[in-house]
Amino acid sequence: FWNDGEYVDGCIAGGRRYLHINAAGDIEPCAFIHYADSNVREKTILEALKSPLFQQYRKNQPFNCNHLRPCPLLDNPACLAAMVHASGAASTELTAPEDVDVLTGRCVPAARSWASRADKIQRQGAAEKETTKA
Repeated sequence: FWNDGEYVDGCIAGGRRYLHINAAGDIEPCAFIHYADSNVREKTILEALKSPLFQQYRKNQPFNCNHLRPCPLLDNPACLAAMVHASGAASTELTAPEDVDVLTGRCVPAARSWASRADKIQRQGAAEKETTKA
């Protein structure tokens, strides 16, 4: 999850080390990513892990080489939109299904703001490591 990216080499979701099954049985890549192309009433977990959405996660991870920005929603919203479109996954929001482009569009300003700060932190960390090696 957020702030753990450096310790777990990016995002753990999408079946890499984690997935989420909601109350309706939808198999989501993460508790915060409400899109799915599989349901436990129709597929096994193994089948879901082989589904287009989970294949997209495997194909695209890590979503960023800076593991301070591991999340496909909050840190790399274009990645989430592309994966949902490529897989044909649908919103699992029961009361207000949300178009992935609308959702990710709302995340872009915060992602850009954090990107500049996170990249600076990463560069500083790399410089400190080089200094301690010398």
